[in-house]
Amino acid sequence: MSIIYLALLTTITFAQTANYIGNCENAFSFAEAHTPGTKFTCSNQTTSKVWNCKVIEVMFPICSKEEQCKSFNCQLRKNNKFDGNNVDITAEEGEWLLQQIQVPNLKLKPVLLYQGTRDGWDVTDYHSKVDGFPNTYTFLKYTQTQRRAAGFMTLAQSSKQYWNLLYDNLSFVLSIEKRLVAKASIHNHIVLQSYNIGPIFQDEGLLTVFGSHKSPLNKYGEAHCGRAAYYFPYEDLEKNICSLSGLQDIKTYHDLDELEVWQIL
Repeated sequence: MSIIYLALLTTITFAQTANYIGNCENAFSFAEAHTPGTKFTCSNQTTSKVWNCKVIEVMFPICSKEEQCKSFNCQLRKNNKFDGNNVDITAEEGEWLLQQIQVPNLKLKPVLLYQGTRDGWDVTDYHSKVDGFPNTYTFLKYTQTQRRAAGFMTLAQSSKQYWNLLYDNLSFVLSIEKRLVAKASIHNHIVLQSYNIGPIFQDEGLLTVFGSHKSPLNKYGEAHCGRAAYYFPYEDLEKNICSLSGLQDIKTYHDLDELEVWQIL
C-alpha cells in the first residue's frame, strides 16, 4: 500500500495551538507521521512568510481505494499588526481596529507603549510609559466576561496637570466583540488628564464611559452605557448590562485582566 501526498494551498480554519515545524519543506514528512486533522505551521525560509496548515485525508476517486492518501492544506498567515498584545487581538480584529482611525497621514503602525501585566499597575507606571505620545489606542480586558473594549485618542497623555479636561473630536470608544463604535461628537466628549488617574473617556457632565480610574489600575476598570457622549446601548436594559463590557452597569469598578496602550504611528 503506497502513500500519496498532495500539497494544496487553500483556506482552512486554524487554531493557535499548532506545531511549528520550521521549513515548509518538512511538511510532507510531517503529514506522513501525523493523522488527518493535525494542525501545524511552517515558514518559507526565503521570504520569511509563515503558513498555517492542516493534515487532511484524500478520498476516492482522487486517491484509489488501495492507497492511503494524505495531503495538507495551507493558508498564508495574516500579519497581526498588534503583535505581542495580551488581549487576544487577532490579525483580522487588528485590521478592523485600525480602519476606525480617521487621523490623516498615519502609517497605521501600532507600537506597544504600556502593558499592565508587564509594566505594573500603578498610575505612575502607566504615565511613565505613555506620557507625551499622541494617537494612542487603550485596550481593556474585563476579567469577569473576558470582553475587550478600546478607546482611541489623538491627544497625548500627561501627568503634569492636577486636572485637565480636553476635547478630542477624533476620539472614539468601541467594543471589539460587538463591533460597536461610539465616536466623539462636537463638544460633548472629554478626555481627562491627571497625574493620579489612568486613561479616562467622559461626557461633558464628567460621567465616565470607559477607562481605569486609579491605582491599582487592574482593580478600577470602568464601562458605562447610555452616556451623552460615546453613547453605547445597553445589551440587556432590564438587567442593566452594558454592551461595552457585558457587565452590569453599576457604580462599582470592574477587575481587569489586562490594560494596554499602543501608539499608532
